[in-house]
Amino acid sequence: MNQMYKLLKKFKDDESASLTMEFVLILPVLVTWFIGSIMFFDAYNSKATAQRTAHTIADIISRETTTNNSKIDTLLVLQNRMLPRSSVGTVRVSSIQRDLAGDLALLWTYSTDGVAAPLELADIPLSNIPLLGNGQSILLVDTQVPFTPIAEWVGFTATEWFNRVAIAPRFVEPLPNSDFP
Repeated sequence: MNQMYKLLKKFKDDESASLTMEFVLILPVLVTWFIGSIMFFDAYNSKATAQRTAHTIADIISRETTTNNSKIDTLLVLQNRMLPRSSVGTVRVSSIQRDLAGDLALLWTYSTDGVAAPLELADIPLSNIPLLGNGQSILLVDTQVPFTPIAEWVGFTATEWFNRVAIAPRFVEPLPNSDFP
């Protein structure tokens, strides 16, 4: 037992080391940290770009005096060109108005891909809509952008960024869509 104690004490007190061995032990940690940092930045940049794209689309459509479905389809093309990688998302634009009785009314809604369900009156997210006076309207722009990480082994998985922007029409209230009666 005394011999074992001496060996452990000698091992503990030994300060000679092999730089190569230490490097081999720490290299996987450094590589994982480096790749993880790159992937975190990529995900952050992708999400921030998707948010800026949603705000840009909302700003563009709020400046229109009239719109139609083909203009909204053109905004989808703009969104896909603004994104860092070639990915195809969706854009849904809805016009919501508070009528004179104080109730919300869905005037029209259009989704670019046809897959995303049009917004229903019961699905209007009141938490995303600012207070509206009677007769005022708002445009609700929803964007959906797929995100695929560079590599999935660091903990990031493929996901979709959902963004919702509520913006008031600037020149016409409510914004008419010629494709809806």
